[in-house]
Amino acid sequence: MKSLLTLITTLIMFSAPVFGNDSPEALQEAFMKALKTNDVEGLAACYTADAINFPVDSMMGVGPDSVRESWGAFFAAYTVKEASLVDTHMETAGDIAAAWGIFKLTVVPAEGGDAIEMQGRFMDVAKNVNGHWLYIADHASVPSVSGE
Repeated sequence: MKSLLTLITTLIMFSAPVFGNDSPEALQEAFMKALKTNDVEGLAACYTADAINFPVDSMMGVGPDSVRESWGAFFAAYTVKEASLVDTHMETAGDIAAAWGIFKLTVVPAEGGDAIEMQGRFMDVAKNVNGHWLYIADHASVPSVSGE
C-alpha cells in the first residue's frame, strides 16, 4: 500500500508544470524568466494545451507547440539581453486573470551587430488549472506606426 501511495504521489508531481505558478503574478514571472534566458521550453510550459496566442510573427497559434515555433524562430534570430514589462495592469476574478501593458526587449542579432531595442503591447488571460496558473490566451503586437 505504501509503495502504491508513493507511485500515485510521484505521478501527480510529474503531471503538474515544473514551475510553481501558484498565482497569476508567478506565471508572469515564470514567463519573463524564460524570456530573459531564451528558454523556449520554459515559455511553452506557461500555456494550456489549447491556449490561443496571437504572436507578432503570425496571425494565430494554438497551444505550446505554436509558442515553441514562434519563440524558437525568434531565439534563432536574436538573443534576448534584457526584457521588462512597464505600465502593467492585472485584474483577477476567481480562477481567471487578465494582464496588459507594454513590453520592452533589448536583443542582439544572432548574426552579430548592435543591440536592438524593441517594444510593443501585450494582453493575456490566465486560468487556474488544478492549482497552477497557465495562459489560455495571449496577444502581443507592435505598433504599425512609431511614436508614443
